[in-house]
Amino acid sequence: MIFTNLKMTGFKSFAEPEHISIDEGMTGIVGPNGCGKSNIVESLRWLMGESSAKSMRGGEMEDIIFAGSASRPSRNFAEVTLTLDNTEKKGSAAQFADDDLEITRRIERGKGSSFKINGKAVRARDVQLLFADMATGSRSSGIVSQGKVGALINAKPVERRNLLEEAANIRGLHQRRHEAELRLNTAETNLERLDDILIQLDEQKSSLVKQARQAGRYRSIADRIRKADAHLMLARFTAAMGKFDEAEGQLREAERLTAAAAEDAAAKARQRNTIAETLPPLRQADAEKAAQLQRLHLERNALTEEEERLAKAIEDTEARRQQIETDSLRENQLLKDAEQALETLGKESQEIDASDAEDEPKIEAAATTLAAAREAANKAEQALADASAKSRAAEREVEAARRRVDDITSRYQQAENTLAGLDGLMKTAEDTAKTRQDAEQQVEASRQKALEAATALENAQAATEAKSTLAAEKKAELARIRAEKDALDAILSPQGEAASPVSGEITIDDGFEPALAAALGDALAAPLGKTADTAFWQTGLGLAPLSAPQGTLPLNDYLKGPEALSTALSGIGVAASADAAETSQADLKPGQAITTKDGGLWRWDGYVQPLGAETSAAQRLKQEARLRQCIVDLDASIKETESIDHEASEAQSQLQEAKTAAHDLRQAERQAENELLQALRHDESASNALEMAQKRHQDLAESLNELKTALTEAEQERDDLADPAAPLTHAEKCAEDAEEYRQKLAEAMGSERSIRSAREQRQHRRDTITRELSIWADRQKGAHQRIDELASRKAQIDHDAERLAGQPAVIAEKRQRLGDAIEKAEAECREASDALTEAETKLTLADNAQRDADQALSTQREGLIRCESQRDMARQEQDSITARIRERLNASPEALRELAELKPDDAIECDDDSIAVLEGRYDRLIRERENIGPVNLRAEAEMEEVEERINGINVEREDLNGAIAKFRSAINQLNREGRERLLKSFAEV
Repeated sequence: MIFTNLKMTGFKSFAEPEHISIDEGMTGIVGPNGCGKSNIVESLRWLMGESSAKSMRGGEMEDIIFAGSASRPSRNFAEVTLTLDNTEKKGSAAQFADDDLEITRRIERGKGSSFKINGKAVRARDVQLLFADMATGSRSSGIVSQGKVGALINAKPVERRNLLEEAANIRGLHQRRHEAELRLNTAETNLERLDDILIQLDEQKSSLVKQARQAGRYRSIADRIRKADAHLMLARFTAAMGKFDEAEGQLREAERLTAAAAEDAAAKARQRNTIAETLPPLRQADAEKAAQLQRLHLERNALTEEEERLAKAIEDTEARRQQIETDSLRENQLLKDAEQALETLGKESQEIDASDAEDEPKIEAAATTLAAAREAANKAEQALADASAKSRAAEREVEAARRRVDDITSRYQQAENTLAGLDGLMKTAEDTAKTRQDAEQQVEASRQKALEAATALENAQAATEAKSTLAAEKKAELARIRAEKDALDAILSPQGEAASPVSGEITIDDGFEPALAAALGDALAAPLGKTADTAFWQTGLGLAPLSAPQGTLPLNDYLKGPEALSTALSGIGVAASADAAETSQADLKPGQAITTKDGGLWRWDGYVQPLGAETSAAQRLKQEARLRQCIVDLDASIKETESIDHEASEAQSQLQEAKTAAHDLRQAERQAENELLQALRHDESASNALEMAQKRHQDLAESLNELKTALTEAEQERDDLADPAAPLTHAEKCAEDAEEYRQKLAEAMGSERSIRSAREQRQHRRDTITRELSIWADRQKGAHQRIDELASRKAQIDHDAERLAGQPAVIAEKRQRLGDAIEKAEAECREASDALTEAETKLTLADNAQRDADQALSTQREGLIRCESQRDMARQEQDSITARIRERLNASPEALRELAELKPDDAIECDDDSIAVLEGRYDRLIRERENIGPVNLRAEAEMEEVEERINGINVEREDLNGAIAKFRSAINQLNREGRERLLKSFAEV
C-alpha cells in the first residue's frame, strides 16, 4: 500500500495541525538543524506502534506532547494520522473494505494512548500487524536513522535474518505464527488441566457413593431426634408458661405497694414545697439587709478614705502656703534689689550729666588755650629759625631738643606700657570670647553626639526587635521540626522489644520509594536476622544474584542497603513507563520482575500490581526519608537558632550600651550647656571691659602716633641744631621760648584729650546705665507680677484651707450617723438571718422526710422493676423457647404434641427432673448421630452434578483437541507460506 498523507497535531514541536502530502516518486524534507525533520520520522514510528519512550528521545511517553513555549501554551494531547491507499486491498488489510485507510494514534496526559482505523477503535497489535504485513513497522530497517547503515553492515546472522524476512514480507506471518503458538500452548495447558480435573472428579464420585449410604442412616436417627426434641421443647415451654404466670402475680402486688409509696412521697413533697415557698422572701430579705449593711460599711470605708484625703489635702495646702511665703520673701527681696539698683543707676546718670555740663566750659577754654599755644609755638619756631646761625642759641636749642626728646621718649614709653596693659585686657577678652566659642562648639558637638546616640539607640532597638522576632520564628520552626521528628520516631520505632525493620537500614534515591515498596511490599517491615515469632530476612545464605530484565535499569543502582536485600532485588529492574513494563513482562525469566519509578509491579509469573495504590511499605519509606531529612533539618535549625540567639544577645548588649552612651551624652550635653551659660555671662562682662579698653587703646594709639611725630621732629631739630660752631644766646633764648610754647601746646593738647576721653567714657557708661535700667525695670515689673500672682494664690490657698478646716466636723457627724445606721442594720440583719435559719431548719426536716419517702418509693420501684424484670425474663425465656422451637423444629408450640406423637389428654411433666430425663434422652440420640461421622445429605445430588461435569469436560477435551489440531495446521501453513515467500525472494534476487 502507498502512504498518501500525514497529519500531526500537538506532536513534539508541531503545536498546530500540520499536513504533509506524500506524492508519487520521492518526497524529501529539507531544512536547518532543529526545524523538526526527525520529529516527522518519529511520528511515523510512533504511529506504527512504538512503545518505548527512550526510542522517542524522551523520559516517558507523555514527553512527545507539545510542552509549550514562551509564546504558546502547552497542549494536553498529541495525535498523528496516516492515510493509506487501499484500492488493491492487499495483505491483512483486505478485512478493511474502504479504499482509503486512516490510521490514528492519540495520547492524552494521564490517560495513555489509543489507536483507531477509519474512526473505529482497534488494538495496538492490530496496527502493528497491519504494518508488518506491509513489510514495515516502528523498528523496520526501512526507517534508516543515524548509525543504522553501520549497524546493518555489522549485524549478526540473526539480525540479518530479520532483515531478509522483512524484505521477503513474511514478518506478518511470523507474528501470526507467534500468536497461534501462544494459543496452542494455552490449549495444551487447558487440556492438561482438564485431565487433572477428571481425576479429581472420579475420586469425588467414589467418595460420594459412601456418603450416600451414610445419609440414609442419618435420616433415620434424625427423625427420632426430632421427636425427642419436640417432647423436650414442649416440657420446657410448659414450664416457662408457669413461671410467667407466677411472675405476673408478683408484679401486680409490687405495683400496688409502689402506688401507696408514691402517694406518701407526693404528700411529703407537697409539705416540703410549702415550706420551701417561704424561703425565697426570707432569703431576699436577708440578702437586702446584708446588702444594706455592706453598703453602710462601704460608706464608712469611703469616709475613712475621705478623711485620709482631707488630711493629705490640708498638709498639701500648708506646704503650698509655706512655699508661697518663701517665694514672696524672695520676690520682695528681688523687688528691693531692683528698686535700689534703679535708684543707684539714676544717681549715677545724674552725676554723669552734671560732669558733662561742667566739662563744656573746660572744653571751650582748652580749645582756646590750645589755639593760642599753637600760635605762640608757631611764632617761637619762626624766631628760632631766624636765630639758627647763632651757635650759642643753637647749643641751647640742641640741649632743649635733647631734653624734649627725652621727655617725649619717656611719655612714649609710658604710653606703650599703658597700651601693653590694654593689650593684656584685650587678650583676656579674646580668651573669654574664644572660651565662649569653644563652649558653643562643645554644646553643638554634644548635641550632635546626643542625636547620633539617639539614632544609634533607635537602630539598636530595631535590630534587637528584629533579632528577637527572628529568634522567636526560628524557635517555632525548631519546635515544629522537633515535633515532626518525634511523631515520626513514635510511628517508626519498633513496639516493645521488636527488632528494627530492614527499611531503616536502606538509603534510596529520592522518588524511588514507590518502586522499592512495590518490589518488596510488607517484607520491608521484617528485621534482619532470625527472630522468635515474626518474619525476618535470613543473612549469610550466599545466594547467586539474578540480573535485571533486559531494557530496564537495576533497582539496586538506586539504593544502598544490606546484602540480603541486594540479592532479593537483583532480578528487579526499573522501566521507563508502565506501558514498557507491561510489554516486557512476557519476556521475564523466573525470579525477575519489573517496576517503575511511580510504583507498580509486573512479575515473571504473571502477577501485576497496578499503579496508584499507595501501600503501607511505600508510606513507611517516605516517612523514614522524611525522618532522615527532619534530623538534618533539626541539626541545622538548632545551629541556626543558637546563632540567632547569640546575635540577639549581642544586639541586646549593644542596645544596653547604646542606652548607657545616650544617657552619658545627654548628661554631657546638659553639662556643656551649663558651661556655655557661664561662658556667656563671662563673655558679656569681658565684652563691656573690652569695649572700654578698645576705646582707651584707640586714644592711646592716637597719642602714641602724635608722640612719635613729635619725637621725630624733635630728633630732627636736634640733629639740625647740633652744630656748636654758632652758639648764639639769642638762638638759645628762642629755643627755650619755643620749648616752652611747645610744652604749653602739649599740655593744652593733653588737657583737651583728657577732657574728651573722660567725656567719651561717661557717654559709654551712660549707654550701659540705659541698658541696665531697662533690665532692672523688667525685673521690677516681673517681681511685681509674681508678687501679685503669689498673693492671688495665697488668697486661694487660704480659701481652700478655710473650706477644708470645716470638713473634719462634717465627716465626724457623718461617721456618727453611719455608726448608728450600721448598728441598726446589724440588728435587722441578725433578725433576718435567724428567721432564714429557722425556715431552712424546717426545710431540712421536710427534705429528710421527703428523702425517706423517696427512699421507700425507690425501694418499692426497685421491687417493681425486679418483678417486671422477672416477668420479662420469663417472657423472654418463653419467646426464646418459641424461637428455638421454630428454629430447630420449624413448628409452633401448639404443634409440638403432634410432633412428639402425644395424645391430647396425656399429661406433660414439666418439673426439673422430668426435663432432665428428656434432655438425657435427647443427648443420647445426638451422640448416636455424631458417631455416624460426617454426613453429606446432598451426596446423591452431588453425584449427579459430578457425572454431568465429567460429561461436559469430555466434550471440552474433544473441542480442545480439535483446536490444537487446527492451531498446529495453521502454524504449519504459516511456516510453508513463509518458506515459499523467502525462496521466491531469493529467486528474484
